[in-house]
Amino acid sequence: MSIETLSLAPIYLPLLGAALILVCKSFFPTKIRRLAEYMGTILGLGLPPVIVLFLYPTLQQQGSIDLVIGSYAPSIGINFSFDGLSILMILLAACVTIPTWIYSRKVGPAHSNFTALVLIQNAAISAISMTSDLFNLFVCLEVMGVVAYVLIASSQKGNAVHASFSYLMFSSSAMVFFLLGVFGLYRLTGSLSYDGITQGLAGLGPSEQKTALFSLVLLVVPILLRVAVMPLSLWLIDAHSKAPHAVSALLSGVLLKIPLFALIRVLHLTPLASGMGLPISWAGTITALLAVLSALAQSDAKKLLAYHSISQIGYVVSAWGLALHTGLETQAGALLLAASLFHAFSHALFKALLFLSIGTTTDCSGNRDVYTLRGANHRLRQEGEVLPLTMLCYFIAALSITALPPFNGFFSKTLLTYSLKGGWQYAILSIAGAGTVASFMKLSRIFLPSKQPLEPIVKESLPRFPFTLHLGLSILAALCVLTGIFAPNLIFFIGTLLGGAYALDYGNQFFFSASNLLKTLYTLFGGIALFALAVSKPGSKVLYRLKAMKTSFSDLFLGFAAAIAALLLMLLQH
Repeated sequence: MSIETLSLAPIYLPLLGAALILVCKSFFPTKIRRLAEYMGTILGLGLPPVIVLFLYPTLQQQGSIDLVIGSYAPSIGINFSFDGLSILMILLAACVTIPTWIYSRKVGPAHSNFTALVLIQNAAISAISMTSDLFNLFVCLEVMGVVAYVLIASSQKGNAVHASFSYLMFSSSAMVFFLLGVFGLYRLTGSLSYDGITQGLAGLGPSEQKTALFSLVLLVVPILLRVAVMPLSLWLIDAHSKAPHAVSALLSGVLLKIPLFALIRVLHLTPLASGMGLPISWAGTITALLAVLSALAQSDAKKLLAYHSISQIGYVVSAWGLALHTGLETQAGALLLAASLFHAFSHALFKALLFLSIGTTTDCSGNRDVYTLRGANHRLRQEGEVLPLTMLCYFIAALSITALPPFNGFFSKTLLTYSLKGGWQYAILSIAGAGTVASFMKLSRIFLPSKQPLEPIVKESLPRFPFTLHLGLSILAALCVLTGIFAPNLIFFIGTLLGGAYALDYGNQFFFSASNLLKTLYTLFGGIALFALAVSKPGSKVLYRLKAMKTSFSDLFLGFAAAIAALLLMLLQH
């Protein structure tokens, strides 16, 4: 097998695994179906990350593995390029998908269709990470989106189906504009490949450059909707809060980030796109702050986590946009992109763990209201959990997202805010960090002892705590700890894969410097003060009004149109 064919294994192995599962489900008895499901999972989830790491030495020598599907000429074939960014996106998906799938085995959705859909999703993610063709990027994004729609509705509850339909309407409508942007660039350059578009854009006149800018804006804004940057994030709350817990973990941990980093491969090739970076960074920074305030106002535990997904992606987008504006070929740009990727990776782990641990806890308690739920760990014991592993995993994830050492969130947020130091984004994200502390103090109260005696649970209704549930949680918790302990090595690895000319060598002496530890302390005390304000009568009234604000489908498209107009206006002035 050639190295080029092997580099496509993360795409075709999950598809083969899904095909094996679906064929055996249709034509074979139960035992063979179960065997096929596990074989397909090993083939589609287990082997791709191993192959990706096997190819790492080749990438160090060659920089990338380029190929054209079907041996066509590059000008008419579908171009793929397996590079360092591909490795990072594939590994990010694997680190979340594998433990989440393990968790779902007995908890749900525990059926072969779910496994097949997860495999198709991972194949789409791998294709997105490798494609060098703009139309193929559109197709793969749509495949990933369609799988997400089905996964959200997989609980077969009416509210989940409604959330799935809303996501379908928002995302599909926005991707029509993405397709118009693809058409605009193709008409100007006569090419759909990234390299061909870059060469075509280089020779445009002033009037054609304006058309190119408009086409690029039509590419970027739908992706920002998929990533859930405010005001394009209204679809996410219902989708994440009403989906099954395993699906919520996949949506927040993986699907929010992949389109953003795939787009960087298009945008960094042309200087026309650099002007977008700054307003995108501003939007990400404001998103981080507004979403964390909205999270603080929530009473539903999963809605609180959903708003935090928006807030944390704001951190990622803030650094991502500034990296694009600064230039990835510069030392500052390389640091910003690496910090963005590292925080995306850290967030994928701790947010997946939060959704799974809180989902388990609220299911056992029969209550998702953070104001009334107390004694959650006692309820978990009543339900049959011998060791408090669910609560322990929750607190590992909570300490990670609040950026306390030695967990991964401390290292990723420290590096990200350091890379933004000197700009107003640094101050806003620091305030958002205090908001994160406050909202997780609010959420963590569900584990306080209950003042009222808990009603005993009927013996027959006791759910089991299967080994797979605890194994999935434990793997994610261990990754949150290990990626914190080995954060300097991981940052260096990310910098190497991105192929930057500058080494990103940040050791523990940098992270545990007096200034960084003092900033962490200030953020912690700021969060405690904000929590005290939030639970006071004036603070409660403000948060109640914030929570009472309603949005609709038309509001989203008003925001979508405003985002296109604002971004285009800024670019034309630039």
